[in-house]
Amino acid sequence: MSEQSVDILWVLFSAVLVALMQPGFTALEAGATRAKNSISTAIKNLSDFLIAFLVFVFFGASMMLGNSLNGWFSWQPLFFYHDSLTDLTLVLFHAMFASTAVTIISGAIAERTKYVAYILIALIVSLFIYPIQAHWIWHEAGWLAQLGFIDFAGSTVVHSVGGWAALAAILIIGPRIGRFDETADSHRFEQANLAHSALGVFLIWLGWIGFNGGSVLALNVLTGQVILNTMIAGAVGGISGLIISRILTGYYQVGSIMYGILSGLVAITASAHLASPFAAILIGFVGYLAYLWGQVVLAKLKIDDAIEAVPVHLFAGIAGTLAIPFLQTDHPLVEQLQIQLLGIVSVGMLSFCVTFAALWLINRIMPLRVSETDEILGLNISEHQASTSMFDLAHAMNIQATNQDFSKRIMIEPYSDASVIAAYYNNVTQAFNQISSEKEELIAETIHVANYDLLTGLAKRRLLVTELDKSLLRLKRQPQTNALFFIDLDGFKNVNDVHGHDAGDYLLKEAAKRIQASIRKVDLAARFGGDEFVILLEGIQNDSYAATVADKIIAAMQLDIELPCGEVVTISASVGLTLFDDQCHCSVDDLLKRADQAMYTAKKRGKSQWVIY
Repeated sequence: MSEQSVDILWVLFSAVLVALMQPGFTALEAGATRAKNSISTAIKNLSDFLIAFLVFVFFGASMMLGNSLNGWFSWQPLFFYHDSLTDLTLVLFHAMFASTAVTIISGAIAERTKYVAYILIALIVSLFIYPIQAHWIWHEAGWLAQLGFIDFAGSTVVHSVGGWAALAAILIIGPRIGRFDETADSHRFEQANLAHSALGVFLIWLGWIGFNGGSVLALNVLTGQVILNTMIAGAVGGISGLIISRILTGYYQVGSIMYGILSGLVAITASAHLASPFAAILIGFVGYLAYLWGQVVLAKLKIDDAIEAVPVHLFAGIAGTLAIPFLQTDHPLVEQLQIQLLGIVSVGMLSFCVTFAALWLINRIMPLRVSETDEILGLNISEHQASTSMFDLAHAMNIQATNQDFSKRIMIEPYSDASVIAAYYNNVTQAFNQISSEKEELIAETIHVANYDLLTGLAKRRLLVTELDKSLLRLKRQPQTNALFFIDLDGFKNVNDVHGHDAGDYLLKEAAKRIQASIRKVDLAARFGGDEFVILLEGIQNDSYAATVADKIIAAMQLDIELPCGEVVTISASVGLTLFDDQCHCSVDDLLKRADQAMYTAKKRGKSQWVIY
C-alpha cells in the first residue's frame, strides 16, 4: 500500500464507506423478512459487525497479513500494525471486509435461528475461515496468489465465502415453517417493508464505491475506472432484473431489481480493475443471470434462503471470478480458468466444510433453531421481548377469541401502526356485541314463547311433557315420591259465555296466580289447554303433602273473583291426583291419563273436590 497521505486518506475514507454497507444490509434484511422478525434481524447484523471487527483486529489481521508459512497460514504478534499508519489503515480496511462476509449469512438464515447460534456462526467465519482464505489470495506469499489467482476486491474472498457459509448453515438449520408447503401458496412470505430494503440497497451500493475503489489502495486514475465499472455493473444488473422480471411475470418486481443491482456489484468485484466499461456491462448482466439461476436451483432443492443471499453472493460471486480469464493477459485463457476454478473450489471447500462440520457438531449439543412455537410467534418476541403495537393487538384479539369474550374494548397505544386497526376492530366487536345481545334476547323470547303460555305465564304442554319425562328418568337415580295434579275449572264456560272472552281471559290469569301461590317455587305449573291446568310436584315428603296442596288449590279457587267490568263471579276446581315413585313403570302419557281420569271422577262426584288415582 502507498504511504502517500492522500492514498492513506482515501483508503481510510473507503473503510468508512464499506462500514456504511452494514446499515445497508440491516435495512435490506429487516425489510425483506417478516415484521415479527425484523428487530431480531437488525440485532444480529449489529452483533456480527461487533464480533467480526474485534476478531479481525485481534487475531484475523495476524492470520491474514502476518508472516506466511508456506503460503497456507500466517502469524505475527497481536497488534503488530499498531505503530504504522499504513498498516493500521490496511487492517481497518480489511476489518470492514471481514464484517461484510459475516453479515451475508445473517439474512440467509433469518426468522428461525437462535441469537446465540448466530453469534457462534459469526465467530466461526471470522476466526477460522475468512482470514485463512484471505491470506491464500490477498497475501503476496499466499499459495493461490503465487499461482496467479485473481480476485481484486473479493467476489470470492468476501462474497462467495459468505455464500458458502450461509449455504452450510441453511442445510443444517432447515427451511422456515410453511416455506415449501404444497397445500398453500406459501413460496413467498409477506415482507415487512420493501421500501426499507430499497434504502438498504442504496446504502450498500454507496458502500461498494469504497469496497472496490478502496481496493486500489491508492487514489489515481485506476481508482476512477474501478468506481465507474462498479457503478455500471450494478446499474446493468438492476436494469436486467427490471426487464427480465417483466418478461417472466408481467410485472416489474422490486426484489428482482434490488437483487439484480447486488448481483451485478458482486460479479464486477473480482475484475473491476481489469474490465473496460463495455466488459462491465456484460459482467453486470452475467451476474444477474447467475443470481437468477441460483434462485431457481435453491427453490427446486427446497433450500430456504430468506433474502436470497446465496444466489446473490455465491452464484454471482463465482460468475464474477470466472470472468477474470477473459479479461487478463498474463496467462493463457485455459490456464487462468483452471487457476480460477482451483481457487473457487479451494475456498468453497474450506468455507462450506468447516462451517457445516462446526454447525453440525454444535447442533447436536445445542439446537441452532428456535422452537416451532417461537418461530410462529416471531423472534422479536421470543428472543428479545421486543413487542410491537401490531403484536399487542394480535395478542389481545387472540385472548378475546380464546375466551370468547368481546365485551371489552382493546386498548392500543394511540398513533401507532395498529391503532387504526384496533379502532375498526373495536367498532366491529361493538356491533357484534349489539347483534349478539339482540340475538340472545330474540332467542330467549322465542324459547319463552315456545314453552310458556302468553296469557297466564305458565308452562305450555310441550315443556310439561319434557319435564315430566326428565322426572321419570331422575327417579331411576334418586328414588323419591312425586305427584301430578290435573285441574279443571268448574263454571268457567258460564262466565266466558255471559261476560265475554276478555272476562274469560282475566279469569284464567287469576286462576294461574292462585295455583302458583298454592305450590312451591320449584314446582312446575302448566296450562294444559283451555281451562285445564297440570301441576308437577317432585320430592314430596309423603302422600298427605299432596292432599294438602290439593286442598289449598280447591280453597283458593272458591274465593270470589272481581272481573274488570265490576262483576263478581265464583268458580271452583275439580282436581285429579296421581302419585308415582321409582317403582312406577309408566310413561308420561300413562301418568297424564291417570290424573285426567281422577279429575273426571271428581267432577262426577260433585266438583270442587279432589280424587286420587
